[in-house]
Order: sequence, then C-alpha cells, then structure tokens
Amino acid sequence: MPAPLRNFVLKFLSLFFLFYLPAFIKADEILLENYLTDIEIANTFEERKNGLMNRAELMPNTGMFFIWDKKKIQCMWMKNTSLELNIAFISNQGEILEIFDMIPFSVESICSSRKVKYALEVNKNWFKENSINVGDKINLSFINDQ
Repeated sequence: MPAPLRNFVLKFLSLFFLFYLPAFIKADEILLENYLTDIEIANTFEERKNGLMNRAELMPNTGMFFIWDKKKIQCMWMKNTSLELNIAFISNQGEILEIFDMIPFSVESICSSRKVKYALEVNKNWFKENSINVGDKINLSFINDQ
C-alpha cells in the first residue's frame, strides 16, 4: 500500500474510533444522579421497615435506595404500600442482579436469589423507560455522600 494511502487509512480509522466507537460501547457505570432527581436512602432498620409504606405517590424520577448492614438474601413486600413499583436487587459492586414488579398491598415476600446489600425501589416501568437492565452496573459513590 502506498504511503499516502496508508496515512489516510490510519487517520480515518483513528477518527472513526475517536468519534464513533464510544456510541457502540455501553458506559461502564450508571450514575443514578443523572436519572433520579431525588434518591431517598433507607439505611436504618426503621427506614427499611417503613420503606415507601403509606405514601399516596412517588414523584416521577425519584426512588428509595435500601442499604442493609450486611450482604444476605434480602426480601421485600408491599404491605401498606399502594404504589406500583419495581425493585432492583443490587450487588456490592453495583451490578443489577434482578428486577421485579411489586404488587400494591401484597404481603408476599419478593426475595433476591443471591446475597445482596442494596436494593432500589422506583415507580413501575422506570427501569424500562430508562433502558436500565439486569447486568447494568450502578456507580455507588453517591452512598458515600450521605
């Protein structure tokens, strides 16, 4: 290949990778602060016990982030909760392991299939509407700001 053509190809490929490749690569971590305008933290027994019970509404793009003292199989229920919610169980590394629909007023426990320390409750379909899925990783640095 002649040198001028080789230089052109190398420059073209460099520009392609610089400008277009990031569009094909998913971001390493999701910053919840870019999606949720308010994140309530439930990190005490009483806060986790009450969760989103007895609330008339949960404003759009808000959620409750649950933090337990240790990693274990965690279970949630919807007793006294009229809201239609989704819950994501999240690993210590921030990976979304599973997402469940929560049925208003249900006393059936919805449990993680693996040991977790975190969960996020949001309005139903929030994950779907924001293209956030099982396997995505959440940046957990916002926890340290609390």
